[in-house]
Amino acid sequence: MFRARRYRVLVIFAAAVVFTFFHFARSRDWSTTIIEEAPGVHPPDHAYPNRPVTSKPENQAAAAAIEENRNHVLPDSHRGSTSPPQPEKINSPVGPNSGSKDSSSQFKDAFSDTPVKTPIKDDPYGSAKVGSTNNLPQTADNSANGEEIDNGGTGRKAAERPMPGIPTAKWKKFPERFPVPAEEVIKLPKEQSKTIPKLQAKFKDESSSDKQERLQRLSTIKAEFTHAWKGYKEIAMGHDELKPLAKEFEDPFNGWGATLVDSLDTLWIMQLKDEFAEALDVIKKIDFKTSMRADIPVFETTIRYLGGLLGAYDISGHGYPVLLEKAEELAEVLIGAFDTPNRMPHLYYRWAPEHVAKPHRASSRAGLAEIGSLSLEFTRLAQLTKRDKYYDAIARITNELEKIQDSTSIPGLWPLRVNAQGCPKYSKDTTPRDSSPTREQHATSTTKSTTTTTRKPYAAPTDLESYLKLIPRDTNADIEGYAKPANDTRVASELGIQAREQNTPAEQCNGGLILPNSPHDNAYSMGGMADSTYEYLPKEYLLLGGQNEQYLNMYKKAATAARKTLLFQPMVKGGRDIRFMASTTPMTPGKIAELTPTDLEYGSTHLTCFVGGMFALGAKAFAIDGDLELAAKLTDGCVWAYESTQTGVMPERFRLLPCEKGSACEWDQARFEAGVARYSRVDPGAGHSFRNGESSYEQRVNLMTHDPPQGTAAGSIPIPMPGSLNPHDSDVLVKRDELTLGKRESSSAASSPTPTPSGADLQNRDAPRSSSSPASPHVAEVGKDHLPAGMTSIPSPHYYLRPEAIESVFIMYRLTGDESWRRKGWQMFEAISKYTRTELANAGIHDVTAQKPIHKDTMESFWLSETLKYFYLLFSDPTVVDLDKYVL
Repeated sequence: MFRARRYRVLVIFAAAVVFTFFHFARSRDWSTTIIEEAPGVHPPDHAYPNRPVTSKPENQAAAAAIEENRNHVLPDSHRGSTSPPQPEKINSPVGPNSGSKDSSSQFKDAFSDTPVKTPIKDDPYGSAKVGSTNNLPQTADNSANGEEIDNGGTGRKAAERPMPGIPTAKWKKFPERFPVPAEEVIKLPKEQSKTIPKLQAKFKDESSSDKQERLQRLSTIKAEFTHAWKGYKEIAMGHDELKPLAKEFEDPFNGWGATLVDSLDTLWIMQLKDEFAEALDVIKKIDFKTSMRADIPVFETTIRYLGGLLGAYDISGHGYPVLLEKAEELAEVLIGAFDTPNRMPHLYYRWAPEHVAKPHRASSRAGLAEIGSLSLEFTRLAQLTKRDKYYDAIARITNELEKIQDSTSIPGLWPLRVNAQGCPKYSKDTTPRDSSPTREQHATSTTKSTTTTTRKPYAAPTDLESYLKLIPRDTNADIEGYAKPANDTRVASELGIQAREQNTPAEQCNGGLILPNSPHDNAYSMGGMADSTYEYLPKEYLLLGGQNEQYLNMYKKAATAARKTLLFQPMVKGGRDIRFMASTTPMTPGKIAELTPTDLEYGSTHLTCFVGGMFALGAKAFAIDGDLELAAKLTDGCVWAYESTQTGVMPERFRLLPCEKGSACEWDQARFEAGVARYSRVDPGAGHSFRNGESSYEQRVNLMTHDPPQGTAAGSIPIPMPGSLNPHDSDVLVKRDELTLGKRESSSAASSPTPTPSGADLQNRDAPRSSSSPASPHVAEVGKDHLPAGMTSIPSPHYYLRPEAIESVFIMYRLTGDESWRRKGWQMFEAISKYTRTELANAGIHDVTAQKPIHKDTMESFWLSETLKYFYLLFSDPTVVDLDKYVL
């Protein structure tokens, strides 16, 4: 018999619990639930930017906008959960930028762990491939060995589609917190353009046979473009990128259709007018005031979207006003990133109203190319709209770069990172304030204890890929409170020094750019993380019609410093007279460096291949004696790199042996073998011989940063120069140099030791290799890779469909009229087409040294917007996109 008195305490307690639960459930306002972010960790994409917040808005406009977006009630099945609902993922790549660390890319039902394949109702093309589990072995681009598949720019991050039923937040324009007084706005130069020397060569009349051959090659290149465009249109139309192997799409750049917008001008140039009109219909529907991800990467968005829209508007003869209208719509969002105390842009702009309503500031570790490569697009927009505020935004950055140009460790050049925050006070702290260290902290301390006491100094990486693994991006630089969370640790140097901001009043954060105080940030290169800042100097001068000599002076200083400190001649077979640009190792900040050969990393990256075209433009525009010849040697160096590999395609990154300046540069087999052995001995267990020199460094960096974002590229925008007589017959392509770098090396490549190559092996390096099957889909034929004569190691053998080399070849042809550049360009095209073409489109290559290279499941927007465009223009009549009328 149940005795209530015996259990009365239990009954009373249970009743109290039930009463409390119901009271709490009825009284709680679920619409204001805060989804907490772990201190020091940037929110993944599933932490929706439109989530409700409880912070008090600071003005009525902010309160109204936030209230309008306050109806984000979680579905009933998720109420009471302490974690945000997992959204439906759209082909999110496995990698550090893929957002959530969930092992599945599928939407999970709230009541079960079983993945549910949910169709996407709002996909107008019905092409979404939902339900793939990307972390399991699937294709050659995603094997079980764990390589993280995520190439691309610094701003690359897989976007996630929000759950059905949850309204999307909309960007709102608020009054600026730090406005520029009207009398202080820097005005767009409007004087008469100066007389600029003619750039294009005077071309000879071509014979009928030569013309027939040229037109045939032009047709072949156009067919390659239409093949890739058809694949994009069929699977990914309206989305950022096509995954040509999985036959899916992905949205790493906010999901607005990066490839679509970026390729518009190429469609027009190739006279694909029907495709242009179809693309235009889709572009009209883009809403730049909302996004599937929480932040906007300002650099990538500017070069791919703003540049794409302006380029198409100009090349089509201003016949489609909607393109300029969409460019202004996007620019109005982007200009908010400049609303900081010192007007330096917040490079990862938190666009949702609850963030826009708060003050924010620029990053203390801004990438040089990210902050210095916004000028062409914003200047052209200012010219077209007659609105000075767009020019003012980038002119202030230029002014700051000019101020520090002579004060760097290599006067004339800028370090790869600058402090754009404008706050004067920082403290160095090597002890975490939180009792429980983060994974990054633990990895850093482990790396220090196991490597710093025994290893030798290593060379700085010359590509963005490696630097991004070392330095995670700063995407959350809001100035409210001016203090980072207690355990927000960033690897600021090899010793784990943390640069922490003090609680500084906003009015004191109005300083200019500050040179870095960390050796790792104080490295110098013309390649990734720096490239387009230099490239834009002569192009901005041309775009402004020579009305601002600031860009001329800055270019001359940079070119002089690069010639003096970074330029070198490599030792190659056959005595070919070529040149490359070295990069430096990290240097102690605060003093001018006296460089020795040990301070330099001798090698090159595909991104650095823009320098040939840049020196050629500078030579003719500024009448610099000898630089046109130097430009030819630099460009031919990249052509040599293409010709040297098994596939005829240049690797992403490789090392070389420099010749002594002023001496004969003859081939020395013994010296070459010693150079190869040097890199293979750096880390005996790091993989195949020509990657070992980099593997040990990359392994240390991976431990230090755990899951950093990967390194970009972009397209180009047609922009007529001032005084262009006929905008219909030319195109100005503001090249977006690529911050899009490669992916980290596969873990399997860094696990199996390979013996140091013998002299006999090196002597026979040009012999055909075995056709045995690859040991790994990511590292084809481990131990048998083809090491070209002259390359002592190839840390990154990938090819990402990049345009830099063919761009310089195109510029050299247009500026010299030398037909040899067309022959070299055609050889490059045939090799690239042969090894990148897939059933659906084109794809990158894992290893260009392999006899049977394996594709990457990626096709960046710049393949259509730049690479194929430059191939096409190389064989077009020189009046098409005349370089005396347009800036490329």
